[in-house]
Amino acid sequence: MMKVTDARLREPFISKSDLAFLILLCAVTSFGFLLIPQSQKAPAAGASITGSVRFSGAAPKLDRAKCISPEVCGKTHSYDRLVVGKNGGVEYTLVYIANPPAGKANFPAPTITQVDCGYTPHMAIASRGASVTFVNKDPVLHNVHGYYFIGNDRSTAFNFAQPTKDQSSDQQLRKAGMVNVECDAGHTWMSSWIWVTDNPYAAVTKADGSYSIDGLPPGTYTVVMWHEGWKTVDTQPGGRPVFSGAIVEQHQVTVPAGGGAITDFELK
Repeated sequence: MMKVTDARLREPFISKSDLAFLILLCAVTSFGFLLIPQSQKAPAAGASITGSVRFSGAAPKLDRAKCISPEVCGKTHSYDRLVVGKNGGVEYTLVYIANPPAGKANFPAPTITQVDCGYTPHMAIASRGASVTFVNKDPVLHNVHGYYFIGNDRSTAFNFAQPTKDQSSDQQLRKAGMVNVECDAGHTWMSSWIWVTDNPYAAVTKADGSYSIDGLPPGTYTVVMWHEGWKTVDTQPGGRPVFSGAIVEQHQVTVPAGGGAITDFELK
C-alpha cells in the first residue's frame, strides 16, 4: 500500500519571517522603556495664590447718608464704599486671575439680603448663567435695580420692587460683566456689586482683607485687584453721590510646581 503524507504537515510551523518578527517584538516589549518615551502627566492643579488687600495709613472718615425711614434704616447710614477692618484689611475687594488656565466657573449662587436698609454682602461673585437671590428683610419698600457697569455706560440687568418683608426674588444673570445694584426707593446709599464671570479663579476679600485663589497649576499669572473707589466727585439729582472710578492694580505672580505664591495689594 502506498503511504500518503499530507504536504501541509511537512511545512514549518512558523515561517522564518514570522519568527524574526516575533523575536523583534519580544525585544521591543522587553526593553521598550528604553525606546518609547513615557507619557507626561499634566501639572497638578492644586496650588494657591494668597494675600491681602490693606489700606495704608489711617482710614479716611467718610460721609454718611441721612436716611429716610429712620425707624427702619436709622438716622444715618454708611455708603459701604470703603470697609477697613483690623490691621487695615479692606473687605469686599475683588481679586482675580486675568489670564486663567482652562476651567469653568462654578461659584455658589449668591444671596443678597436687604437688611437695615443695606445690601449684604456688598460684593459677590456669580457664575455666568446663575441666578442671584434677593431677599428683603426690612418692613419697608425696596426697589432693586441692577446695572451692567462698563466705564460710564450703564445698561439695566434687572429692575423690580420688593415691598414686603421676607419677599424673595431670583434674577438670572446671562451676561458676563460687573453689575452695580442700587435701590430706587429713596435709599440712595444702598449699593452692592456682583461680578458675573466664566472665570473660576477669583475671590472677594474677607473682613481681615485676606483672599485665596485655589486650584491653580504651576505657571505665571496676572493677578488683578479691583476696588470700587470711595472718593465723592459729584451728586446726582435726588441726592445720590457720584464716586470716583474703580481702583485697579495688577501683579505678575509665578506659581512654582508643588508650591503656592503670595501677593499683597495696598490702597491709600
